[in-house]
Amino acid sequence: MALAEDAASVLEEFVQNVANLPAEIAHLLEEIQAKDRVVQDCRSTAASRDTSIQKFYKTNGARQANPKDEAYSKDILASYDKAQIYQDEKIGLSDRAALLLDRQIKRLDLKIRDLQNEGAIAIDPQLPSLLNNNN
Repeated sequence: MALAEDAASVLEEFVQNVANLPAEIAHLLEEIQAKDRVVQDCRSTAASRDTSIQKFYKTNGARQANPKDEAYSKDILASYDKAQIYQDEKIGLSDRAALLLDRQIKRLDLKIRDLQNEGAIAIDPQLPSLLNNNN
């Protein structure tokens, strides 16, 4: 049998549940930042190789084959592939952060709705909620 909750206990439970949330979100953001540095390195590598290819052709003309063209092209493609993998991981991490926040807010919304249904707090149509389809 569930005990009836009052607004103060719901709020206290919410505060306890989200106490660690800033640290979790900060950790996820640090991971995103680290992956972003790797993506920037990949872009720099690709840009450097492309610049080398362009410089060779600008200096020697298009008729002369660049001996490093194939290797550099593979490096460029590999850098972009690696960057895409890290970008996808960054999206996953940001989705996880959003899910953590949404889960806590929805839990609070459900508790508030239960309190309103029990008559413990007044129903306020202006109260923002993730459960309303109007917002």
